[in-house]
Amino acid sequence: MAEAISRAERRRYWLSLAGLGFALPVAVLVHSWESLEAWRSGSDRDPIAVDRGESQRYAGAEWRLTTLSRLPGGSADEAVVLAEFEARIEDPGLLAESPCAVVLTDAEGRRWLPAFLTRPVVRKMQPEAADKPRCGGLAFQGAGTHGTARMAETFVIPATASGLALSVTLANARPRHLLFR
Repeated sequence: MAEAISRAERRRYWLSLAGLGFALPVAVLVHSWESLEAWRSGSDRDPIAVDRGESQRYAGAEWRLTTLSRLPGGSADEAVVLAEFEARIEDPGLLAESPCAVVLTDAEGRRWLPAFLTRPVVRKMQPEAADKPRCGGLAFQGAGTHGTARMAETFVIPATASGLALSVTLANARPRHLLFR
C-alpha cells in the first residue's frame, strides 16, 4: 500500500514541507514585529554629548553634571564613583511623568547601574552628596517650576576603568539621552 503513493502526492508533500519552511519564519516575524519596534524605540541610540560643566536642555529641564569624582572602594581592585548633577526645571509635569535612568560607562563600553544604597565612603568623604536624592520623581517634586533639583548617584566600578561618562535618560525623551563626558 505504501508503494501505491502517487507521484503527485509525494510532490504535494514536499511542496507543503517547503512552504512550511517559508511560512513559519514569516509568521514569527509578523507576530513579533510590534515587540521589535517597542524594543527599538526604547533603546538609547541618539546621545546628546555634553562637556563637563556645560548645561543642556533635555526633557523639560536644563541639565548639568556638577561632579564626577572617584573615591576609594572597599578593596584595591574597586572604586566608588560619585556623580552629582542638577536639573533646572522648566516643565515639572513632564519630568514627574517620566522615570529617570542613570548609567555610567567607560572607554571600553562597559556599563554600570547606580548602587542601590549609598556607600559608606561617600557618607564619610562627601556627606552632603549622600543626602541628595537619586534621579527620579522625588527629586523633581520639591523643586517646582524654575527651581533646581540636585541629585547624586554612586557607582561601584573596577579601579582600572577610565574614560568615564554619565548617561541620563528619561523615558519620554527616548531614543535621545544625555551623555556627560
